[in-house]
Amino acid sequence: MATRLIPSQTLRNIISALFSACMIFITTIANALPPSDKAIGNISPTAPVPTANRYLAVKTNLAAWAGTIMNMAADVQITKHVSVELPVLWCPWHIGSQHAVKTFVIQPEGRYWLSKPGRGHFFGIHAHMGWFNVRWNRDRYQDTDRPFVGAGISYGYLLPFNEHWAGEFTLGVGYANMKYDTYYNIDNGACIDTHTRNYWGITRVGLSIVYRFNLKK
Repeated sequence: MATRLIPSQTLRNIISALFSACMIFITTIANALPPSDKAIGNISPTAPVPTANRYLAVKTNLAAWAGTIMNMAADVQITKHVSVELPVLWCPWHIGSQHAVKTFVIQPEGRYWLSKPGRGHFFGIHAHMGWFNVRWNRDRYQDTDRPFVGAGISYGYLLPFNEHWAGEFTLGVGYANMKYDTYYNIDNGACIDTHTRNYWGITRVGLSIVYRFNLKK
């Protein structure tokens, strides 16, 4: 059976398209949300109305980079205490005929912030979906006709450094199910076996650098 490794240029195009779609989605939500601040006391109708910041951030996970996993995420506030994050993680590495790691994973998460989005403690519920094709020595491991899927819960803390920059720690646990084929690691190598795995354990580890835009409502 022929190898289904994703060409690097195709992978870059997919990532670029997903990130563009994510930013369009975030901008649409940000523009659609109505202002929540009201005039107070005897402020005249023509006086400037105080505004508040709406949390919008982009970030990258240093813990994933330590594992050679390229990644980027966007996080946008949708209510007073809730934000939605969309991380995209990918590996395009083709080391040689015997070794290659090519993966693509998305892991959206809804977050409830105890204080306000972009500051302090939060709890999250996330889902994950991913595709993989890994060559290693004698064997090659490849997802079947569906990606691996799962979900989990997480806790995190965001510490602002200044107006725009911050650090974020996240740890999540949950479940994942995957079905994959094992092939001989040669051109058109025969399928050796098909496996199904159920995983319970750590599903998110984050040590991220965050840039916050702080849009005005």
